[in-house]
Order: sequence, then structure tokens, then C-alpha cells
Amino acid sequence: MKPFRHTLAGSLIAALLVFFISIPPAAALSVSEERKMAQEFMEMVGQQMALIHDPMALDLVSLIGRRIVDQLPPQPFDYTFHIVDSDQFNAFAGPGANIFVNRGLITGLDNSDELAGIIGHECAHAACRHISQMLDRSKLVSIGTLAGVLAGVLVGVAGGGDAAQAVVLGSVASGQTSMLAYSRENEEEADQKGVKYIRDASFSPRGLLTGLEKIRASDWYGTDAIPAYLKTHPGSKDRILYLEAWLQDHANEAVTNNGIDPFRFNLVKYRLAGLYGQVDTTEAMLSKMLKKDPDDAAIHYGLALVLVRKSLLDQALSHLGQALTLRLFDPFVLVEMGRVYLLKGEPEKALAVLEGLDTVADVRSSLLFYRGSARLDLGMLDKAKSDLLRLVDADPDLFPRVYYNLADISGQEHEVGLSHYYLGFYYHTIKEERNALFHFEKSLGAMDDPDRIERAKALISELKKKNKAPSSRGSSTSLSVLQSGLVKP
Repeated sequence: MKPFRHTLAGSLIAALLVFFISIPPAAALSVSEERKMAQEFMEMVGQQMALIHDPMALDLVSLIGRRIVDQLPPQPFDYTFHIVDSDQFNAFAGPGANIFVNRGLITGLDNSDELAGIIGHECAHAACRHISQMLDRSKLVSIGTLAGVLAGVLVGVAGGGDAAQAVVLGSVASGQTSMLAYSRENEEEADQKGVKYIRDASFSPRGLLTGLEKIRASDWYGTDAIPAYLKTHPGSKDRILYLEAWLQDHANEAVTNNGIDPFRFNLVKYRLAGLYGQVDTTEAMLSKMLKKDPDDAAIHYGLALVLVRKSLLDQALSHLGQALTLRLFDPFVLVEMGRVYLLKGEPEKALAVLEGLDTVADVRSSLLFYRGSARLDLGMLDKAKSDLLRLVDADPDLFPRVYYNLADISGQEHEVGLSHYYLGFYYHTIKEERNALFHFEKSLGAMDDPDRIERAKALISELKKKNKAPSSRGSSTSLSVLQSGLVKP
């Protein structure tokens, strides 16, 4: 994960200053004003690469979130769900009903009911417009204090640690720590409504209780390092007592099955640990767990992902094979096996395990990328192009390398303009804007597709305006490489 840059606090403060100065002091925060703040907030989060764009994990979080949102009354915002690449035990609702769950929270929970409990509570905060109330209340303090507090929270979300704490403590030196937290009344209302939303979505409200208990238990450092969730969601002891009483009063309404396969939750949990957790710590943890439960396919799967990061590909394949014997024909395991075979330079084996998965919607994006890549390596250009173009249509930002592969195919087919066009998208996606500008400009003189030409012109204009970049000179990818088709990242 890339940490937030040291300039983030300053840039966020500047943006918030402009925004809040425009709001009349006596006015409440309107829906349109909160929507504007939400857009700026999300742009800053996205620019710093703090979010995890993993289709398998996001699909599960979004599935749970959508089921809960379906129980809400009509809302002024479209709810979105995001996973933050931080090992902190935290979740929060941002402006405009953007719900964030930290990777560390998911890997610290035991089942989908607990995850639904936390997400449901955050959805209740958004539905009650507690964020708007908190932001409106915060106008009673100085703009500088408000901006500093929000900057500190945002840095903390990205795992900023000491930097975040320094920003926050400096901002609240005057004693106005309430700007970091919902009021206890807000928490009570979110619990009261949240447990109903959770129950109506067929999740067990007990998950919120056990989830909160795990969050409290995570405070092993003492009061100087209280988990971020407890800083922004006060009164957790009283909340636990309230939830225990509520569950007793509603014991006859208990949910026995939420319809989500427990294996799927565990697969996501160990996937996030395996792909994004600290390598040595995660390997040691999963290896220890596997000794206690050698027949847990999800642990084998997570350990395989860690081993891939250590380039121990044969060991990774061994664990994926064991997972597959325990979960026959599981599509998630098969897709990862195909990825490892590609990394080993064995596209034939990759293609063999990936064929036949088209009907499994949950793995479609990953399947199209890895199968298309295998077909490209095997010289099956038409089929590779079909897979990769389908992926671009369905999920254009998920795998930046898809554009490199399409540029490779175009180069081999002597479509030089199209190669530049796709390379422009590749560099644009990975935020290397000067290279993106170079390739988009080069594509204009060598393409005859009017739609692509217009798209390239629009992106050139956007890039120049955004970066105030001069006309590009030179690039990391030469024309001779494009013509030969040897385009490699």
C-alpha cells in the first residue's frame, strides 16, 4: 500500500477551506453540499491509492452492503462500499454515504454476520445523516481546526499512524476532541436502527455485538493507542450492554442462516491477508493455523497467495492443489491456480485450469484477464483480444495490464495507432500522465476510428488541463517496439 503523501494534509485543508467558507455560518449542511464534499473526499482517497480494488473482496462487501441498504427508507445518496488498505481495526461512513471498511477489520472478524453488523451500523449513520450533523456542528469551531481534524482522520484511514495522530492532536489542542467522534446519541440511534436493518436483511444482529467485542479486544496497546473505531464511535461498553438487552428481547427473531457461504467469507478474509498483509507475519500466522486445521481449504488458499508474493510458486501450487481437493472445482481456487501457472511461464497449464469457468459470474473479470493473457502468450490473438475487450467493457480499471496486452496484440497486428491508444490508457490508469499524453497524441495520426479519436482527444485535453503539461517529447516505449509487438510492462 502506498501511504498518503506528506502533502495530503495541506491539500485537504486547502480544499476544505474553500468548501466550508462557501457555506453560510447559520446554514445546515445540505444534501448538495455534502455531495460536493463527498466528491472531493473520494478524489483524494483515490489519488493516494488507499483503496483495495479486488473484485472478490469487493463483491462480498458490496453484496452485504446492498442487502442492508435495501432495508432503508428512500435515501438522498447512492451508497457505495470500499475496502481500505490498512491493517487498522476500523470502519466508517464518509460524506455522501460512502462506506469504508478496513482490510484489518475484515481479517479480524470471524463471519459475515459480524461484517454485516459493522456495515449495517455505518449505513445507519449515513441514513440518519449523522455525518452531516457532525460537519454542521463542527462549523462552531475554527475552519482550521475542522480541516485539520478531517485531514487527520483521512490520513489515519490510509494507515498514516504517527503522522495522522500528530495532525489530529495538533488540530484539537484546544480541547475540541468531539469533532473526531459521533455523539453518544448518534451511536445509540445508529445501533437502534442498524440492528433492525441487519435483521431485516437476514443477518444475525448478534454479529454486531460480537464484532464490537472483537474491536474492544483489539485494544491491546492501552489507552494511548485506542483502535480508531473506538475513537470515532464512543460508548462501546454501553453499546454492548444495549445490544445484549436488545437480543434478549428479540430472541424469537433470531436469524439462523444469512445465505452467504461461510467458506466464501473465509476465502475473502484470507485472500486479503495473503495479498495485502505483511508477508512474513501473515505466512507465520497462516502456517500456524494450518497445523491446527490442515483440512481448511481457505487457509491453504491464503497461504498460497503469500507464497506467490515470495516467488515460491511451486509451494503455492501445492497449497492450491490441496485447497482444490478439499473444495472440488472451486472457481476462486482455479483462477488463482491459473494465475500462478502464468507467473511460472506455463500458459498451456493456465489455460487448462481456466477453461470452463465462463458461467461463474463471481470470477468473470479475473478469468477474462488471466485467460486472455494465457491465450496471448500462446499466440491465440483473436481469442485473447475477445477476452480482453470483454474485460475492458465490463471493468475497465481493474487490471491496468489489460491495456498493455491489447497494445501488444495491436502491435503484432501492425495496428500502430491502436497500440499507442491502448498504451495511453495503460499509463493513464497507473497515473503516469506524461507517458499517457505521449501515446494518446501519437495515436491520433495513425487511427481511423472516429470514436477512438474523439476519446483520445478528450483525454489529451483533460491531461493537459489537469497537469498543465507541455506537448510531450519522448516516451519509454519506442515505435519500433510497438511495430514488433514486443510491448512489455
